Amino acid sequence: HINVHVFARGMLVHLTTRIFFEDEEGNRSDAVLSALPEARRQTLLARREDEGSRGDLVVYRFDIRLQGEGETVFFEP
Repeated sequence: HINVHVFARGMLVHLTTRIFFEDEEGNRSDAVLSALPEARRQTLLARREDEGSRGDLVVYRFDIRLQGEGETVFFEP
């Protein structure tokens, strides 16, 4: 996984989250992911989209949603 800190104008405290890659075997045994309900767990998974133009690159997409439906899970720093 990758730890991420989100900073933005108007936010007095930064947000902390993690990015997990959907096709990683270790996700099944990860304590953080396992502790979350399935619907919330999905907000931490980067989705594999396709290969890069050279064919040797893997592209993932991870959207951070600060509020509303599908809000990303954030952790205490």
